[in-house]
Amino acid sequence: MNTSPATGRLGPLYLALSLAQAAHSIEEMSARLYDFFWTATGLFHQYVPAIPQFRMSADTFAVINMTLIAILLGSSPFVFARRPWALYLAVLAGIIETLNGAGHLAGVVVFGGYVPGALTAPFLLVLGILLLAELRRVGGLGG
Repeated sequence: MNTSPATGRLGPLYLALSLAQAAHSIEEMSARLYDFFWTATGLFHQYVPAIPQFRMSADTFAVINMTLIAILLGSSPFVFARRPWALYLAVLAGIIETLNGAGHLAGVVVFGGYVPGALTAPFLLVLGILLLAELRRVGGLGG
């Protein structure tokens, strides 16, 4: 992996993805995604019974999201500095946020309208893909 802190798009893309996740979490909380879990997981459970249907309290959902945001924003300086462990975290964040964005947009198709998180999902999808492409370009994906 390239660990030189050369100027580039990697740090800014990671920071932008982190801020997009913060906006996404705000949207999910205000649209009560935690209440929608029962409906969404129920659909999956209907076709694949091994997938459990579950609920989540607003407090639990908020703690999970605030922890994620704190990790993303807190690790941002280390991604800018291209610390190897932070690049691995950036890869993981890029994959998770790309899937997160795609999942919310798939929910719009499956449920035929707005689902909590759908307005900010395109930002996660695009920034996640751009981050992964940049990581690949600078050698952060082992390539």
